[in-house]
Amino acid sequence: MRFILFLLPIFFLLNTLSAQSEKEKWIGFETSVTGDFYKTLDGGISNEYVYIGMEDVGFTFDLEKMGLWPGAEVFIQGLNTHGRLPSEELTGDMQVVSNIESGIYTGVYQYYISQSIGNWNFILGQHDLNSEFVGTEYGGTFVNSSFGISPTISLNVPVSIYPMASLAFVAKYELKKKYNFKLGVYDGDPGDPESNRYNLQPNISDQDGALIISEFERSLEFNGNPDKIKIGAYYHTNKFTDYRDTLKKVNGNYGLYSTIDFVLWSNFAKPDRYIGLFAQGGIAPLHINKVNYYVGGGVHFNGILETDKPDALGLAFAYANLSRDYKKLNSDYAQGELIFELTYKLRFLDHYCVQPNIQYVINPGASATLEDALVALMRFNIYLNY
Repeated sequence: MRFILFLLPIFFLLNTLSAQSEKEKWIGFETSVTGDFYKTLDGGISNEYVYIGMEDVGFTFDLEKMGLWPGAEVFIQGLNTHGRLPSEELTGDMQVVSNIESGIYTGVYQYYISQSIGNWNFILGQHDLNSEFVGTEYGGTFVNSSFGISPTISLNVPVSIYPMASLAFVAKYELKKKYNFKLGVYDGDPGDPESNRYNLQPNISDQDGALIISEFERSLEFNGNPDKIKIGAYYHTNKFTDYRDTLKKVNGNYGLYSTIDFVLWSNFAKPDRYIGLFAQGGIAPLHINKVNYYVGGGVHFNGILETDKPDALGLAFAYANLSRDYKKLNSDYAQGELIFELTYKLRFLDHYCVQPNIQYVINPGASATLEDALVALMRFNIYLNY
């Protein structure tokens, strides 16, 4: 019933707005419903079956077409998540098997204004860092959270990512349509759903510090498919525990990362049929971070079946290494956590997708006491946009 109530006003809105021509279209609309049927088949903490879900809705207002502000857009996005925390409660892994896991939460996720001036673009407002930085094209096929953002960032410093975004200023410069230079300054602590229930109370404080991130991207295309290299660095201005002596604090935390998306093969007659590779890497100082390096990568086969909606098959791995200084705090820690993921995404009709997924987690939570876990998921997604 909740699902039907969620979709009814959306279909009404789409029908109302469809009268606008593309030229005069001043409002964009998108929404999706995603659900995971999740079970740890073997190992981990518990073999229970759970369901987790997420719904989100976003609006883009073109202020130029509205006759208000040349080159400007406003974006607003809200989300609802529900269900348990299977990585924490069932599998015990630290990289988070499902990238929609968030517990029970409803709130405003992003709201910002975007201004384009020549080759420059500026964003000001509450913004998801991972929508501009760190992510990979072909890693986006996969379900594990590490294929979206490196654990050297997400597990080491407070960061503006799903499900809690923070206030930010982002500047981007595009050169010759293939080089991008980005700089972002984010509030140092987006908070949590309990202290900021609907994410409508920005918690700006000197004690939070700021996260500063910069990225260079070379973006090409091979037969219409993305071929990218990203190199980035970040610095968090807050104070962090020194794991060599936990009574001490160290000013600042930092790290480097890189991602590569590479087209290995593409059918020139049918560009939707291709093989893409991706690789990720991240490093951070030993003494102030839980994870001191991360490596990940995989292969993405697109358009295996001869269908109008290209399917995708992917195989990938993600390894997060615990720092030596952090491991000394507990003798039960293993060296790190390694995950293998096999996934298949099938699209049908115009707005529907199902995605069976298998992940094998070695040393869940980098624990030497938990058994390796085999996890099965079945994801569905319904997506609408205007």
